[in-house]
Amino acid sequence: MNRKRQYLQTLLIGFGLLLLNNTGSGADKYAGHSDVVFEGDSTLHAFTGNITNVAVLVLCDTNASGVAMLNARIEISPKQLTTHHEKRDANMYKMFQPDRFPKLIVVVTNAPLNAAKLSPAETTSGSGVLPVQLTFCGITKPAQAKTANPHSLADGWEFDLATEISLKAFKLEPPSVLFGAISVDDTVKIKAHVKVQREITKP
Repeated sequence: MNRKRQYLQTLLIGFGLLLLNNTGSGADKYAGHSDVVFEGDSTLHAFTGNITNVAVLVLCDTNASGVAMLNARIEISPKQLTTHHEKRDANMYKMFQPDRFPKLIVVVTNAPLNAAKLSPAETTSGSGVLPVQLTFCGITKPAQAKTANPHSLADGWEFDLATEISLKAFKLEPPSVLFGAISVDDTVKIKAHVKVQREITKP
């Protein structure tokens, strides 16, 4: 396996939550899906939610220096999120102001794949890191996604990734109840499990 192909496979471990909008010619594409779980806490109890079967399409090519780079993007409607609790979901959707901001956006731009450390041989040196840009309610902030637990598939991979966000950083204000006696903590953890396989170009 040559160095370029090794890097191309490495990139696949890094992304869940990413749907590519612009695929360009000459690059390698890998497609699959991701299941995402988000976890939070409040003064009353912890809660979890999820997004299932998110389409994933990853594009990788090398830059002028021969370094493998990733570019990808995903757009999610707030109403794709669910905590499986009707009233809590209604409050969550209200927080994201979907009438003004219909999409939650995650973007990766020219991310070097060797920083991911995602091939099974590299995981002994620690988890990998991939930089992402998150846009919620018109505010864009950087985040670091940690990657772990890669496993080989037929011409592809499956893997985990995780990050945390601050609601205040995006000026998100979850509703409180009982005059503020019950409120949601600021930090929300996001975890994803991703499976992707290389797309075969038809002649």
